[in-house]
Amino acid sequence: MKQQSKGSYLISADKMRKLVLVGALLLATALTASAVANYDPPVELKASKILPPELVSGPDFRVEEAVINDGYLNYYKIHSRFDEFSSVSTAKLRKRIQEINAMAVMEDVEGTKAFADALAKAALMPLAGAKALITKPFTTVYRTIAGIGQYFRNAGDSLFGKRSRVEESRFKDIIGFARAKRHLAYRLGVDVYSRNETMQKHLNQIAWAVYAGNLTMSAALAAVPGGAGIAITVSSTSRRMSEVFRTTPPSDLRRMNRKKLEAMKVNSDIADLFIDNPVYSPREQTLLVAALDEMIGTSDRGAFVKTAVPTDKGYMAFFRQRQAELYAGYHRNVEPIERFVPLARFVGARTSDGKLVFCFPLDHLSWTENMAGFIDAVNYYTKSLRGITEKQLWVTGTVSPLARKELTERGVQVHERMGERLLEMVKVYPKYEKEGKTPSGTVELKSTSIALGVGVTWGDGHLKFKGKDHAFSISGLSLIDLGFSSVSAKGNVYDLNKVSDFEGTYAATKAAFALVGGAGEVTMKNGKGILINLRSDKAGVALSLGPAGVTIKLK
Repeated sequence: MKQQSKGSYLISADKMRKLVLVGALLLATALTASAVANYDPPVELKASKILPPELVSGPDFRVEEAVINDGYLNYYKIHSRFDEFSSVSTAKLRKRIQEINAMAVMEDVEGTKAFADALAKAALMPLAGAKALITKPFTTVYRTIAGIGQYFRNAGDSLFGKRSRVEESRFKDIIGFARAKRHLAYRLGVDVYSRNETMQKHLNQIAWAVYAGNLTMSAALAAVPGGAGIAITVSSTSRRMSEVFRTTPPSDLRRMNRKKLEAMKVNSDIADLFIDNPVYSPREQTLLVAALDEMIGTSDRGAFVKTAVPTDKGYMAFFRQRQAELYAGYHRNVEPIERFVPLARFVGARTSDGKLVFCFPLDHLSWTENMAGFIDAVNYYTKSLRGITEKQLWVTGTVSPLARKELTERGVQVHERMGERLLEMVKVYPKYEKEGKTPSGTVELKSTSIALGVGVTWGDGHLKFKGKDHAFSISGLSLIDLGFSSVSAKGNVYDLNKVSDFEGTYAATKAAFALVGGAGEVTMKNGKGILINLRSDKAGVALSLGPAGVTIKLK
């Protein structure tokens, strides 16, 4: 046999290596193409196609047409005459647009003579007030709180308690500026703890005129054209808690939340870490805890709190808050949740008949490598769980066709566009006070029992209407535990024409007119349009509506 030369052998081997390399590249390319085909490509959405008209543009803003989706949430850019804003999620976009509408109203207020006069008066106060507080702190603080124990405790909490990054300064807390700002934000239908710095500047400016310059919002808003703002879509939990955020300082919200977590038997160390996380605003933290508190009978609610502890971004704090509200909505409107099931950085929920449920506040879910990995891990984990009959995924937004196909093949039932059902989304209109209105009657009530901790009060009352007294019972009025065993309250009734309309379930609202005697701690309205404004007789008491509203029955 003729032997091949050494050189030709080397050439042959080199060719072979090249062939192997080319083959490997072709195989890798094929595998990559196959992998890409199994996932959704990046998607760019159009604002005009996915948003209702009132969120696309308005007199003071315009949402950029191109919307980026990362496979889970939408990223919006908002152009306005006040500033440029960005929003992560459609829910946050709604919040920003309402803030822009509120800034337009505040700008009108800032142009009134009443505001200019109040600001001039307020200009005389800051240095004198600060000087008195620094040089004679006891005297000044004593005058501010006027012997009211609750305000004294607020000062102590402000000086020594842990605070969120979005709270007011300690000085503003003590002198009462923060309270004026909370009331103003309530009237405008915005979050007083918003991270929107541009809006906060307007709120601070007007709140200072209200606090230090004796500006009354009724006088200032009388010069604002129109009577109602753009509709705000809010969850039922947010609506029920609106009065609490108006009347309750952050220190008391933290105390209330801690007591609720304790009542849920959440591990004290986990509860402390969650309460002390400064990323959560007082509102986000309170709504999250309130949602879990509604889930009576659900075990291991601490598992959800534990997943919420390491949150380090504002948009994720908002995400966790809404996720808790979704689970509460499932528990309330679909099927009771038996217990929470921890799964790494997320948490699922299990029903008594074996359903494993996942609720996520997503805008548009694409099928991505991360999502595939999560679902595969869930399927692997559930093999160790006994009695799992089915798996469900509930999202507030939409799901891509590929994601639905892949999820279904993996045994997951998909429920999309579930925000309205689970969150019980309703539209409310911030109303700006105009002329006053004469009350139809008056009410007096007294509690007959108060649950320990942050309890709900049940009581009896009397309605005085057209010269006659009518006895009634009331339930569902909440009282933050301030050391009182009973409480009484008085108030006015508006728009009542016949006694039978007085009965019903009341939800928190805002008055569209100036209330006689000023706004109380609770303003509520029933389905027949009857409005009641209540104020407690005892200093330091903070009344609010319970999670299910307030029910009144005539005797």
